[in-house]
Amino acid sequence: MSSLALLATLALNSSRPLVAFDVQGRGQFVMELRPDQAPKLCAHFLGLVESGFYDGMLVHRKVPGFVVQSGDPASKRVSIAWARKNPGDRGGTKNLGAGGSGKPVPFEINDLVHDRYTVGMALESPMDDSGDSQFFINLANNHRLNGMYVVFASVVKGRSVVDRIERGDRIVRARRVAMIDREL
Repeated sequence: MSSLALLATLALNSSRPLVAFDVQGRGQFVMELRPDQAPKLCAHFLGLVESGFYDGMLVHRKVPGFVVQSGDPASKRVSIAWARKNPGDRGGTKNLGAGGSGKPVPFEINDLVHDRYTVGMALESPMDDSGDSQFFINLANNHRLNGMYVVFASVVKGRSVVDRIERGDRIVRARRVAMIDREL
């Protein structure tokens, strides 16, 4: 990489933080956060990542052609086998999907849309202030969610990993990274 390209990458990464998620048996995907569009939510999310909050958590929901979702800390106490054998409502896992860090953030209206591979914050009700730790990755363009659920990131690497994720997969580790090769 040329020094000019390296400087451009560093400048991009400083304004748009990157978070890598290692998913057991699937690989790694990287999100690019958008603090220019959702500053409070991005700061909250980064704080959770940096505290190790997502490490060991399950992906507790998958609706093919719609979303995959994680962020319930109760999922850390559930085995992968149990999660796969105990489906819940709306693509979820029985008894999971209600928990969070206990520190919700205010709803932030922005210009981002729910395109495939964008990341949104799960809420108890559309446009409320209940966003906390549960996030979802859009598996399709879900424009009907625009304006009702905050988009705060997009998957910029490892999209094929996201496509392979199943309900019950475990996030081994989530961490902030400095830069990535921008290939998807």
